[in-house]
Amino acid sequence: MLDIHLLKTFLAVAAGLSFRKAAAELNCAPSTVTGQIKALEEAAGAPLFVRSGRRVELTDHGRRLLGHARRIVDLEGEARRMLAGGDTTDLELSVRISESLGSRFLPGLLAGFRERFPRTRLSFATHSRHGLTRDLCYGITDLALILSEPFAASGVHMRMLCRLPLSVVVPPGSFPAGLSEVGPQDLAGVQLILTPKVWSARGTIEQALSEEGVEPLSVVECGSMEIVKGCVMAGQGVAVLPDFTVEREVAEGRLARLPWAHGPLSVPLLLARSAERPLTAAAKAFAEAATALFGEVEG
Repeated sequence: MLDIHLLKTFLAVAAGLSFRKAAAELNCAPSTVTGQIKALEEAAGAPLFVRSGRRVELTDHGRRLLGHARRIVDLEGEARRMLAGGDTTDLELSVRISESLGSRFLPGLLAGFRERFPRTRLSFATHSRHGLTRDLCYGITDLALILSEPFAASGVHMRMLCRLPLSVVVPPGSFPAGLSEVGPQDLAGVQLILTPKVWSARGTIEQALSEEGVEPLSVVECGSMEIVKGCVMAGQGVAVLPDFTVEREVAEGRLARLPWAHGPLSVPLLLARSAERPLTAAAKAFAEAATALFGEVEG
């Protein structure tokens, strides 16, 4: 029989792939974690982790146990709440959402979700511990809202909620007065400051530049949209960013937003989850709140 306390320790180690981090999370000594994992491996009759120096990886047996362990722990929590006369829907929900998406849209998402699940413990992360696909498949993350073109990922189900508009973002007064759009010729000799690959928009822009024989001064890549905005405001170049990320700066006159001359640019907003693990009621409610909110945004 697999002890529930050992399974909780197993999940803590699997979440961070670290015995030391699990010990800190569980408020116990690393040696205690090591002993509990050893006891669980003996009970399971198979090794659950491979240790190589400081690296820790799940074995095939460990990966197979992971989903079952989480369901067992969730059920144990539900049983305790039921016996205590509490609400069995008061579970934890872990969501991956970028800082830019979260700061703009999370208040609206929470309002819709809390109407149905006022007591569910929510955990929001702005980045993945071990990669989004792995976090979803291992149960570390329940849902993810990401700005990206759909991509193939084994064990992950993706659904596009909407497409959010992108614009060329420039310092105020950097282009001739009255210019209503930006085309390839306007970017000749200009430094482009982009987030990595700028989703599908980068390829569209680079193709248009190539067709017209235009070369920008240089391309700077940066993973932070806040840093990109700061560079543009300082007059260091132009960028392509989602409209919602520059609303305040445009309203305050610190940035100007212009459409791309070759047609509108946009980026898909995807809702991702594990394809192998069924959604809890709380996860379904959050997904429905996101669908309702972003359907309104797109409209």
